[in-house]
Amino acid sequence: MKTQSITRLTSTTLALCSLFALASYSNAAPKDTLDAADVKFVKTESAAGSAELKIAELGVKKAERADVKAYAEMLVTDHTQAHKELNALATEKGVDVSAVIDPKHAEEFQKLEKASKADFDKEFLADMVSDHKKCVSNFEEAAKEAKNHDVKMWAEKMLPTLKAHLAKAKELAAK
Repeated sequence: MKTQSITRLTSTTLALCSLFALASYSNAAPKDTLDAADVKFVKTESAAGSAELKIAELGVKKAERADVKAYAEMLVTDHTQAHKELNALATEKGVDVSAVIDPKHAEEFQKLEKASKADFDKEFLADMVSDHKKCVSNFEEAAKEAKNHDVKMWAEKMLPTLKAHLAKAKELAAK
């Protein structure tokens, strides 16, 4: 009888140890990781999104034309939401994104910051056309080529908004 109790206790202990080991292994399993191209897209677009947001905020402050100011306000709203979503996705996938604006965008911001009131709207819109063309292209590629389903779906979701931003920037620049 005593031998049976010891055997049961030993078996129960081994079973529990196995369960704990399995549970700790599943908790330590890597997150849904991204391939190098998806990581690059997330990091690049996070940096670009941060820069676009700062430039749009500058547009809200400096734009002379009411329609350009309204466009900048729309960009602030849309890019704030997109940036939150992308940062959440990056966190979920274990991708560290930088809050620092890259040198190219910092230079663009400084150029616009120094622009005269008379030149600001034109330069701002030219930058928005250029930046959104590149952005649309990057998002189209990610929507087709991303290996991670969540990255692909987010890129597809954002494309209509980015295309609308580009169309509006072109329309305003033509005035």
